Amino acid sequence: MKRIRKTERINVMLNDFMNQEKISDGIFNVKINEAWKKSVGKNIYKYTKSVNLKDNILYIEVDNPILKHEILYSKQKIIDMLNEEINEKIIDKIILR
Repeated sequence: MKRIRKTERINVMLNDFMNQEKISDGIFNVKINEAWKKSVGKNIYKYTKSVNLKDNILYIEVDNPILKHEILYSKQKIIDMLNEEINEKIIDKIILR
């Protein structure tokens, strides 16, 4: 039986690997978390339990009711800030938990 070898460039293989849905979603959520931390600063970030993006909706869980209220009033500003930080217009809506 002959062994068939197909050669591919490593950058093509890595690109294919990174573009798999679960991996790219995980990496993108890390990007979103970093953008959130950079955009809102350390004081607000420490009250944030989780930040996740799914279907262009950013889910933010905070444990401070005052902060939650502030985010409610600044949703569009936060969306614009984060989209600019990640250089993509991917976030359409914010839902607070």
